[in-house]
Amino acid sequence: MQKTEIPENWAVYIGRVEDKPAVFRVNLGIGETDSPIEGYTQCVRLNLVLKAPDEYGFTTDEERERLYNIEDIIMPSLKETDFLAGVVTYQGNTTWFYYTQEAPLLAVNIEKAFTNITDYEPEIRIVDDPNWEIYSDYLYPNIYEHQSIKNSAVRRHCEQSGDHTDQERPIDHWLYFNTEKDMAEAIDKVKALGYEIQESRKIEPEEGDDPNEDLGYQLIITKVNTVEAIDPDTWDLIDVALDTNGQYDGWETVLVK
Repeated sequence: MQKTEIPENWAVYIGRVEDKPAVFRVNLGIGETDSPIEGYTQCVRLNLVLKAPDEYGFTTDEERERLYNIEDIIMPSLKETDFLAGVVTYQGNTTWFYYTQEAPLLAVNIEKAFTNITDYEPEIRIVDDPNWEIYSDYLYPNIYEHQSIKNSAVRRHCEQSGDHTDQERPIDHWLYFNTEKDMAEAIDKVKALGYEIQESRKIEPEEGDDPNEDLGYQLIITKVNTVEAIDPDTWDLIDVALDTNGQYDGWETVLVK
């Protein structure tokens, strides 16, 4: 069977499963492929019951390192046509999801990998998933969770640059719209949320581009907040964009050292 090249773009986020918190580690790169890939109709699910979950049902630092070690032990069991799509920790369990062209063989190979692992009992199950619903509907972040991943990346950059992320400062946000009417409606909504309007304009083509091309409208707004507490603001602005046929395009701020 031919090996399928899967892009690697791993991210971690906290979501909810049945209204309870869950930690997701997922390869977003799979979403960049033309999925589902032909021949990959089954998913092998490996579950381990945690020994000492914390109050949220997540792993402690010590147990997390042990699970990483077990994951490394399992990796040689995978053939070139097998790949890990994501890992979920939820309510005292950690579960790995592998897509494969040969599910029964992979399940046996994972079982064999646990021959010398005596501290955990593997629970292995093969799931029919021809449309990759486990990945698209369960593992992959929704629009709010995806924005939180982006926020975390900016937050890490700020911290690495010496920023005091708990200090308030003006934070600018960008939104885009197809029509002036939609932008005007969004302006009313963001003002009600406490934002100031920095700029609202028709986007003009740059020199050399088609002068008749309609590029829509840009709205730049600002509000004082901390980098640490940015998530709820971005979620509110996603709602505004969805309600007004627009697109929320992120934020930036000055460093506070």
